[in-house]
Amino acid sequence: MARSMRRIIVSRNSSRIFGWVLTLLGLAPIIVALLAAWTSGVSFLDLSALYDFLWANPFSIGFGIEFELIYVIVAGTVATIIGIFLLARKREEIEELTVVSDDLKVTLECTVCKYQWKEHFSKTQLNSMGFPQNRTISRRKCDICGRFTRPKITSI
Repeated sequence: MARSMRRIIVSRNSSRIFGWVLTLLGLAPIIVALLAAWTSGVSFLDLSALYDFLWANPFSIGFGIEFELIYVIVAGTVATIIGIFLLARKREEIEELTVVSDDLKVTLECTVCKYQWKEHFSKTQLNSMGFPQNRTISRRKCDICGRFTRPKITSI
């Protein structure tokens, strides 16, 4: 009974998802604060008027908690920068698993020309096909007659 080893590589991209969330959550308050300034008639070209507007007008989040709009913009900028940094990172966490399974050498027989050949199957694969009761496998092309057939398992 031969043993085969298969490598499974799993990559995790949770930092990329977290980066997207932080970037979007950081841009949202910046857009809301600038939209509030624009609707009140403050010109973005007049930086001193925009600066005075951001310091003078509070932003209420409920329960009596208020922040000046400048703090909302600073928090949004910090969240956006951290989110972009997480998106720009090239490092991904990669987990490598090695699966060891028992391989069996199985003799198959073409149902048309009776040609026999050998293939390797794992025990779990044979069990999932219902091997002891079901002695035929999925379609294979016979090398001799060239037909697609469901070969029989003759011996293990």
